Amino acid sequence: MFELFGILALLVVGAVVVGVIALVAGLIKLVLKIALIPLALLLKGFGLLLAVLVVFFVAGPLILGIGLVVLLPLLILGAVIWFGVALVT
Repeated sequence: MFELFGILALLVVGAVVVGVIALVAGLIKLVLKIALIPLALLLKGFGLLLAVLVVFFVAGPLILGIGLVVLLPLLILGAVIWFGVALVT
């Protein structure tokens, strides 16, 4: 009978220890989450900066290239028209 009480006592103590460890881990998680909010905001700022740089260095030349593809025929057409006007006058 005492063996059953001993096993039951071990189970209760183990449950209490596991519960206390879980409670302490939850509190540590909460404290770290609150403490790391400025770091998260800083990383979000770096993400925004990185996105702006990607748009500037990737999309900028892409838009410039598309603009050149569109403007080059217009420049050639303008030069041909100018040559025609200069030839006639």
